[in-house]
Amino acid sequence: MASALSASDEVWRHGVHVLDLRLFRYALASAEYGSFRRAAAALNVQQPSVSRGVRNLEDRVNAKLFERDHAGIRLTPAGNRFLEEATLGFDHLTRAMQRAEAMQRGEQGKLTIGLSVPFSGFSEFLKQFRARYDGVSVEVIEIASAAGSSLVQQRSVDVAFVGRLSSNARAQSICLRDERMMAVLPKSHPLASARKVSFEDLLQERFIFGASGMGPDLQEHLAKRLATWCIEPRVQLHRVGYCNLINMVALGFGVTLIIGAPPRAVADGVAVVPLAGRNVLSLHAMWMESNPNPALKALLDIVRASCSTGTAQR
Repeated sequence: MASALSASDEVWRHGVHVLDLRLFRYALASAEYGSFRRAAAALNVQQPSVSRGVRNLEDRVNAKLFERDHAGIRLTPAGNRFLEEATLGFDHLTRAMQRAEAMQRGEQGKLTIGLSVPFSGFSEFLKQFRARYDGVSVEVIEIASAAGSSLVQQRSVDVAFVGRLSSNARAQSICLRDERMMAVLPKSHPLASARKVSFEDLLQERFIFGASGMGPDLQEHLAKRLATWCIEPRVQLHRVGYCNLINMVALGFGVTLIIGAPPRAVADGVAVVPLAGRNVLSLHAMWMESNPNPALKALLDIVRASCSTGTAQR
């Protein structure tokens, strides 16, 4: 049972007189039920709390809101007008509180994701997240792995899915999994039907990579492998997306490297051949522990549950 209202139930904040919202609830229920007793029963409080609360409200607004007699209570014209106006504000406040609570639970709001790995590298996480939190607006931004650390520290993105961690990163991270590398060759290439290819087979090839996304990571891996033969790879960067880059391979611009299988929609005209040896790239999720976005926590819960074998690291 709620206790009777007192002067302490209203406060002054920054010079603005703020009334306890229970006063409005008491007045609204009293108007609906035509009785303080029935209003108190509906609100599960004591009748004196309601009657004193309504009188307190009348004192604060300097107007008689209810007529009282042996037959019960009824709104005065001033009370009717006051509750009409107050109800509008009360409804707005209630919706605002509900939305704030939903955002705190991660059910509404916005989540910005930086992505250097192929979309398939985290699509299952996003599918689960959107199924549970469809009220959250999700924005995906293509980034390079090297930019992931600074972007999450600056809160330009809430979380970054990257193929390489910065050595001086202050962000929290978790390893998602290792992905094998594949060579993407035109179907007319002599090695297109091979079961595997090695970097030695590709020493004379011209490579094309995307300037963002996984491009810089794959280019770095290629350079390290070809350094075994003291060869600097022939590389051209293109400011195009993943799918267009593969289409360019089909048109003879060069060969490229990817992780995982390409989308079926862009597989025509190319052959995807696994690289021999241990040529893998580790995928990571990176974020700032101090980021208060509840939607981020909700996504990370899904990531951790899906990657129970992953190892968190700083």
